[in-house]
Amino acid sequence: MVFMIRYVWVSLCCLYTTCCWSAELTAIEMKWLHAAEPVLAYAESQQLPIDIVVQPEASPGDAPLAMAVKDNRCQLVLSMRGNKDAEATLMNVPTDQVNLVIEAMTAHEVAHCWRYKQGVWHTVPAGFVEASSDVVQDTGLRQLQQQMRATRREEGFADLVGLAWTLREHPDQYAIVHRWLEQIRNDQPVAGGYHDTRLWVQLAQDSSAFAKGESPFEQASKLWNMGLLTEQ
Repeated sequence: MVFMIRYVWVSLCCLYTTCCWSAELTAIEMKWLHAAEPVLAYAESQQLPIDIVVQPEASPGDAPLAMAVKDNRCQLVLSMRGNKDAEATLMNVPTDQVNLVIEAMTAHEVAHCWRYKQGVWHTVPAGFVEASSDVVQDTGLRQLQQQMRATRREEGFADLVGLAWTLREHPDQYAIVHRWLEQIRNDQPVAGGYHDTRLWVQLAQDSSAFAKGESPFEQASKLWNMGLLTEQ
């Protein structure tokens, strides 16, 4: 999750009026938000307070899509203007699968909002005993490892929600999205880094791993807990 400072606001009501979009947004932003609509509509039905935010100019390293929090509200932040890597994630995605992937990415970000609103951001389930990190003597390194672990876990939960959403809305195409996510997560600069969620992605290799008849957040929670135990 990231925290931004400068914003250009786009009202949520614009999500459902193309004319409003065309006046405010670029073609790339419109494409992403059109694809994200089903996820955002579901988030609204779950009373998740999400505002859409468009940065007038991306900063180096900005993800094209990210979740922020301001004044106790979640903000889906688009950082695509001036961002040469805005669509790098979609580079090898066939045209007819782009919306699938964007939906999964949006569900991933909405999962961050859900965790924040549940009051469980960077926490583990009650009764979970954390393995000691005292073996690392360097205080700075130990703190960095703890930070990476906490972020990695949140990313793992969010990846599972993205997959659970795909299973809910596009069950016949689950394997396509899982394969894409697996390829993305296999490209890790550092094993155990902030986005090394391979453990959780592997647990969801087969869509039957998700319990039926539950929300994507509940489905993800069960697999996420299993991953926490394996991670230890």
